[in-house]
Amino acid sequence: MNRIATVLALGSTLIGAPALADEIFLSVDEAKALLAKGEARVICADAEKDCAKEHVKGAVFSYSHDLQYLDDVRSCKGLPMCEPAAAATIGALGIDGATPVIVYDGGMGANASGSWFFLTLYGHKNVKILDGGLATWKAHGGAVESGASAKVAAKKFAPTVDYTMLADVEEVKKATQDGPHYLLLDARHNLEEYTGKTLQASLKGPGKEITVARGGFIPGAVFSPWTKYAGNKSAEADKPTLKDAGELQKQLDKLKKNGYAPEKTVISYCHVGLGRGSFQYLALKKAGHKNVKLYIGSWAEWGGTESLPLGKEP
Repeated sequence: MNRIATVLALGSTLIGAPALADEIFLSVDEAKALLAKGEARVICADAEKDCAKEHVKGAVFSYSHDLQYLDDVRSCKGLPMCEPAAAATIGALGIDGATPVIVYDGGMGANASGSWFFLTLYGHKNVKILDGGLATWKAHGGAVESGASAKVAAKKFAPTVDYTMLADVEEVKKATQDGPHYLLLDARHNLEEYTGKTLQASLKGPGKEITVARGGFIPGAVFSPWTKYAGNKSAEADKPTLKDAGELQKQLDKLKKNGYAPEKTVISYCHVGLGRGSFQYLALKKAGHKNVKLYIGSWAEWGGTESLPLGKEP
């Protein structure tokens, strides 16, 4: 079996259909063909104000960063939302288990990865990311419009959580003390976040925004910005969301000096998990790393829990 086939087989074995790597990305032509059948739901995963400026015609809005409720993370085994809340959120977008879903953002891919992760985590088996995002869609004549999110009829979605995709706070605590078996990667691209000079906000619950109490990083975590894996960080047309598998493998090779090894469990995190952290999760999967998890609580939970230790710069 060649290397690419091996990577795809690993992804399929780990979390089921759709297989990770290239199979979760749709080209513009493939997206148009799927939409022409009239059954697919398109989700704009950027902030509402950005989606409203211009979006794929017929899209519904669901900002990926707003899919994590800190209270739910703490009370429901590290999930971004407790299952009833997730079911209601997904159903309100007009999605049930049989609805094909296309998620996209402006083109960089981080927000789209967050929405993909959220839906896949709760058991949706047919979620795709529009490769190149809105920039590529427009460049190839895709229909766009401005204004509010599309009005859709709610559907019933029944979650089936895939906990193998997640690391909760207890596993992350374990990882900080078990370097031979774990590697923590901080996907935030702003060094000021990693060093604790800036503090970001998140949702404690629906509509309840709070700013994290402390800045810094999880002990032992390696600063590994998601942009190192991005093929389109400037959101240009006709550029792939992820770098190719060879370039991604080079990034993993560079991490060896910081403790990376193929047999380790790698845990990615950012501020709320669903964005930069989920993007890094996808990148490592495409590079062929087998044991990857996402800490969705991320810095919002860790930094907001006074009893948890802060990392110290060397």
